[in-house]
Amino acid sequence: MRIAFLMVVLAFTACAEGRWVHPTKTSVEETREDWDTCKAEVLSGKEHGKSTLAGGVNLSGCMQSKGYRYEVPPPPNSSMDIPTNH
Repeated sequence: MRIAFLMVVLAFTACAEGRWVHPTKTSVEETREDWDTCKAEVLSGKEHGKSTLAGGVNLSGCMQSKGYRYEVPPPPNSSMDIPTNH
């Protein structure tokens, strides 16, 4: 049951709109390797920054412990995209 719940949380986290960025690791392969490592650690029960929410929070904590931050792009129709005539 716990593994099924974690798989749902991991699937939801993987489908989110943003992306993990690292100041020195720029390749998709490096990020994927760290993501897979964190996923394996979470599924094995290793905790990162104890939290009351399972799976996704622990996975997020793992990625943050490796120096990543989660970046969400602004919505396509945000005020940043609208030119102003000042």
